Amino acid sequence: MREWLSLALRSVSNRHRPGTRPNVFVFTTPRSGSTWLMELIQTQPHFKQCSEPLNLRMPGIARRLGISDWESLYQDVNWPRVRDYFRGLCEGRIRFLNPSPFSEYYRPFTSRLLAKILHGGEARMTELAEACNARVVLLLRHPIPVSLSREVFPRLEAFLTSDYSRHFSEEEIRFAWEIVNEGSKLEKGMLDWCLQNAVPLRQAREDWVVLSYEELVLAPEPVLSQLAERLQLEDLGLIESSLLKPSATVRKSDAVTADFLKGPRADDASWWLVTKWREKVGVEEERAAMRILERFGIDQYRFGDVLPRSPVWIGEELESPPR
Repeated sequence: MREWLSLALRSVSNRHRPGTRPNVFVFTTPRSGSTWLMELIQTQPHFKQCSEPLNLRMPGIARRLGISDWESLYQDVNWPRVRDYFRGLCEGRIRFLNPSPFSEYYRPFTSRLLAKILHGGEARMTELAEACNARVVLLLRHPIPVSLSREVFPRLEAFLTSDYSRHFSEEEIRFAWEIVNEGSKLEKGMLDWCLQNAVPLRQAREDWVVLSYEELVLAPEPVLSQLAERLQLEDLGLIESSLLKPSATVRKSDAVTADFLKGPRADDASWWLVTKWREKVGVEEERAAMRILERFGIDQYRFGDVLPRSPVWIGEELESPPR
């Protein structure tokens, strides 16, 4: 009953009518800083936030899509359902994912959709954006801390058994199954990161914003400028004033990190935030994990570096600190 009442309230909490400025689709992996980035963009006028619209584990999504499992989500035959579903969200016809009227940036009237997409659509990002008058943001974070902080990898096998697998070579598929069947949790996490991000990185276009969590923490100014320009954001000052505010997902962080996120951000503390995973992973374990990226031709992150390479790093490059 409580779930039904919540969905009913959300369905009438907002009136959304598309405007002239584009919608924004943020694609990323879980535990990559996406909630923080969404909260920064959400400071801008006219946005309605839509969180994880393809997460089949959330109430109502599988039912509304008519898709109940991850493999089916990645089958080409179901692409029209996904496309039309997003059109409905952008046009305000599908309302069950409206934000709560008690959320910080709740707006009763909106004209731009801001969607955080953690599951699905990785091979259809350009098509989805063109169908919905949207701009694409691809947010990356170093795969080792992402893998360490995730608890489950629900789509790992679906990447390999669905039509999505056609984006990989036979050698890549064989290698992936070896990790699925025999790999450690870290190796499976690294594989999941590769399968999700390899395709978008191969398909990336100049009009996308491809950015990193690390640069957003350490040197955000060039990132914010590019976001403002390409996403047609109206008030960059609102974003800058919100930079030091911890995201709503701070409760998922370990106690030390949570304390840091609630306190002032000194430069050395910011570096600690992007390097602290090294406390949990030895040199040889890091080397072995990063070899998985090499097998998929991904060189944006490399062994020994905590920071990504250009063009993912947008501004003046920084040197990764030694261990």
